[in-house]
Amino acid sequence: MKKADLDFVNEMVVQLDLSIASLIEDEKRIKEKISEDRIEELREYWLMEITEEESQELKTTFDHWDKILIRTWAHLRRSHDTRAKAGQTVMKNQGTD
Repeated sequence: MKKADLDFVNEMVVQLDLSIASLIEDEKRIKEKISEDRIEELREYWLMEITEEESQELKTTFDHWDKILIRTWAHLRRSHDTRAKAGQTVMKNQGTD
C-alpha cells in the first residue's frame, strides 16, 4: 500500500476513534432519558432477541428517544465495524510501502 494511502487510513482511524467516543457519550445522555426497562426492551429488539410479532408491536410504541437510541446503536455498530477494518488494513500494511 502506498504511504499516502496508509496515511489516509491512519487518519481515518483517528477520526473513527473520535466518532466512537462521541457516540458513546451520546448513548449515555440518551439512556438518561429512558427507563431501564425500556432500554432492555430496545436492546432485545436491537439484538433481534424477540419474535417478529413482538418486534412489530414494539415498533408501534417507539417515541423520539427510542428511535434516537436505536439510530445511535446503528451508528456505533457501523463505526466499530469500519474501525476494525481500518485497523486490519493498517496491521497488514505495517512495514510495507
